[in-house]
Amino acid sequence: LVVKGHNQVYQSPKNRWRDLAHYLWITFPAVYRNNIIYVVVSFLLFALPLVGTWAMILDDVKVAHLELQPGHPIVSDELFAYVERKQLWTDAAQEQSPAASSFIATNNIRVCLLSFVGGISFGLITVYVLITNGISIGGVFAACQLHDMALRLAAFVAPHGVFELSAIWISGGAGLLMAKGMLFPGQYKRADSIKLTARPAFTMFAGCIPLLLIAGTIEGFISPRTDIPQEAKYIVSTATLIVLLMYLFIPRKWPSQELKPEIIISADEPLAQLPQSK
Repeated sequence: LVVKGHNQVYQSPKNRWRDLAHYLWITFPAVYRNNIIYVVVSFLLFALPLVGTWAMILDDVKVAHLELQPGHPIVSDELFAYVERKQLWTDAAQEQSPAASSFIATNNIRVCLLSFVGGISFGLITVYVLITNGISIGGVFAACQLHDMALRLAAFVAPHGVFELSAIWISGGAGLLMAKGMLFPGQYKRADSIKLTARPAFTMFAGCIPLLLIAGTIEGFISPRTDIPQEAKYIVSTATLIVLLMYLFIPRKWPSQELKPEIIISADEPLAQLPQSK
């Protein structure tokens, strides 16, 4: 998907694998850095409902039974039953690591895809996905904390959470970038503004897929393991955070000058060839 999508956008693949390597090593981090404001907004749309829900449930557990949509409370009765028995619903995953890894990666890609594609709804679906996911995770952590299980849940989330949550926030940022092109075309016609923002937005989303595959592998094989000390899981989390920050924020050059695919770094950069609205 990343290879085909990148070639579709840039239409200059002489060597598909070198093109993909250039995209992952140079293009994706550069586009991320130049559109980071949208990722920050995405993070806030996720984090603020998470913290608010967590605080409200700790103050009044009845909040956990409020429904996000009919038949789907913030915290399900099944989950409450687990934590009341001092168990995590994730414990069974270590017995089915390959299958769990595949399912988790697929589910995470679905969430990120919704966050990105939701941008074409003027951002409404993107905002909804980010807020509801934040509420759900905040509710789960609050339910676990009420039964002294929060630290155990944190140890489960820590190894894969850096890559997984970052991918969700970046995909949400890509969706918001798409919405910006639709809502605020500025000097361009709306159709041209959408084209202008679609290219960096897709670049941001596609770069999340490798992150999700890595996160799914860690979540399937490391995170649920009860025989791995919690300290080791936090070490994995710290290592993934350092690697991700270095990958995204350290500028680098392609070693060969032969391959220089076109890059649109920021959706705010004007393109002279696009007709302006009158």
